[in-house]
Amino acid sequence: MPMELSELKLTARRFGLLTKMNIHTVEDLLKTYPFRYEDIQAIPFEKWEVNEMVAVEGLIASKPTLIRLGKNRSMVKFRIIAWNEEIEVSLFNRPWISQFQFGNPITLFGHYQGNNKLVASNYNLKPLRDQTGLKPVYSLSKAMKPSDMSASIKAALKKVDEIPDLIPQRYREKYRLLSQKQAYEWIHFPRSFAQLHQAIRTLKYEEFLCFQCCVQGQQVQNIGKEAKVFDESVIQEKIDSLPFPLTEDQNKAIQDVIRDLRSDTIMYRMVQGDVGSGKTVVGMFSIMACDLAGYQSAFLAPTEILARQHYATMQKLGLPIKLLVSSLPAKEKREVLSGLESGDVRMVVGTHALFQEKVNFENLGLVVTDEQQRFGVNQRRALLEKGANVDFLMMSATPIPRTYAHFLYGDIRLSSIKTMPPGRKPVKTKYVPTSSMKPILKEILSGIDTGRQCYVVCPMIDENLETNLKSVTTVYEGMLKTLPSKYRVALLHGRMKAEEKEEIMRRFADHEIDLLVSTTVIEVGIDVPNATMMVIYDAHRFGLSTLHQLRGRSARGKEQGVCFLLSKTKDPEAIERLKKLESLNDGFAISAYDLQSRGPGDLLGTRQSGLPTFILGDFEKDPAIMEVCVQDAKEILQAKVDKPMLDYVERSIKNARYFD
Repeated sequence: MPMELSELKLTARRFGLLTKMNIHTVEDLLKTYPFRYEDIQAIPFEKWEVNEMVAVEGLIASKPTLIRLGKNRSMVKFRIIAWNEEIEVSLFNRPWISQFQFGNPITLFGHYQGNNKLVASNYNLKPLRDQTGLKPVYSLSKAMKPSDMSASIKAALKKVDEIPDLIPQRYREKYRLLSQKQAYEWIHFPRSFAQLHQAIRTLKYEEFLCFQCCVQGQQVQNIGKEAKVFDESVIQEKIDSLPFPLTEDQNKAIQDVIRDLRSDTIMYRMVQGDVGSGKTVVGMFSIMACDLAGYQSAFLAPTEILARQHYATMQKLGLPIKLLVSSLPAKEKREVLSGLESGDVRMVVGTHALFQEKVNFENLGLVVTDEQQRFGVNQRRALLEKGANVDFLMMSATPIPRTYAHFLYGDIRLSSIKTMPPGRKPVKTKYVPTSSMKPILKEILSGIDTGRQCYVVCPMIDENLETNLKSVTTVYEGMLKTLPSKYRVALLHGRMKAEEKEEIMRRFADHEIDLLVSTTVIEVGIDVPNATMMVIYDAHRFGLSTLHQLRGRSARGKEQGVCFLLSKTKDPEAIERLKKLESLNDGFAISAYDLQSRGPGDLLGTRQSGLPTFILGDFEKDPAIMEVCVQDAKEILQAKVDKPMLDYVERSIKNARYFD
């Protein structure tokens, strides 16, 4: 089990600050890596460049002057002698002038302004020679000082020997990797760039290996089964009778599935494509093929409202589908359960209710999951185990480039739907550099006045002073106060009870609500053709693939969908990413860009799902490490002798579930 932070005997203040930063274990702390390093060198004065960061040791050569700037702001000014020069120093918000005694030595860090003037950002009274080299810089919360972080990391490093080493020794030797303790010491306190590079190389390998072991540890592929036999012409007749033509990609995906169902190994396939590309139709024809072969099928949806939508669509197609969700009346539920057990019910669509122990199938042959990364690994397994060698089809609206898919999902087969059904317009996306809806409110309200609805998405449930992010509760309460009462506003987030969420989604779908203020819980599970407007607060906090999937919810109707990305970030990279969405509409191109700029954690929700994620690993730069980890993970799982890694995999898979 991970070692709790309380083992480190930190001060209550430091413990509280680390907990606020979402650091709860010693491993969490050790994996809070510096985001950059300052290379501190004693550069001679004649080589100082204007606006450059410099470190200098000198003697204080004047009495300090304290200048009050108002609102708790102050500036101390004094002169020092260093490098045979007199340098004027300004130091902000350090009003304790007794520290700056005439004639005392001092070490200063700051930016050189030219004309022998230095604006210092930090100082101490230790000799500079003891402080040169690489200094880690961490992303810290406001009240946390660099010295707090440094002391906490040093305390954690003393406990490294008590943390199970996940990399088997034979691989450390084979690839000349550092020991676990050395890697952590050198990434936090490197004495040279050479040490830092060795630490990063070792820790990257560990990240990729842990991920691969978890991916391969939960797989079902290459298991034999009885081939399913059915008449394909019946399926073709049904396709020809549809009121709309299927796209070429949809037809190809259906053929892929038919081939897998007929093979003598278990199907493990993912159909991926943008929101609205028509993946569900592929799932429906897979179910029909399975029924023709004499087997039962289960279609699993992440929310009750989506299960009901799939149920209605399949009924329209004439499939004898039954619904199993927790809100069904007890009598109907009993009838469906008894029909599944006897084999009279051939196909069922439902939510997590399908996982329950009392759900028994006569001969389950196929499980289809919608938005598969929303289901815990154990939940999926529980459903697959309700039949013998069940075929498995996943559908995902987060398309992943083929080159990465085998690393992320293992030996999964892919069907990609890239073409959108005719008449589906891409969402118009606008980046708005603000943290308020004020500039776009008129446009939103006039849209609602004409009968449209709007999603308003926020990254957080509650207000957090440390992050300055908008929370759903604040935005919701603000709307109730400022909007005229004719506009019906509702709140939706992941901490609500399932029934409460379902009821709000149903009311929104029935147009009893105009504005739905929500967290990303709406990313899946709701299809409201009338909701053609979306506002996303603090958009820079989301991965592009998540933003793309969110905005896809506003492209389900006949009206042109529009999505506003609000963000007051000053980070030029974040702004460039948001502007990218104004022109990019292809989910595959977006996920490739996301992988390059942010890494795979954002695509898979791995940070929330319990599976290990990548902090240092980079898909673009590290294909060689990724490849060896695929092979090494296979060996580890087959050998079954590396207990620390096997325990870690079991624990990760057990915890792998998605939290909204």
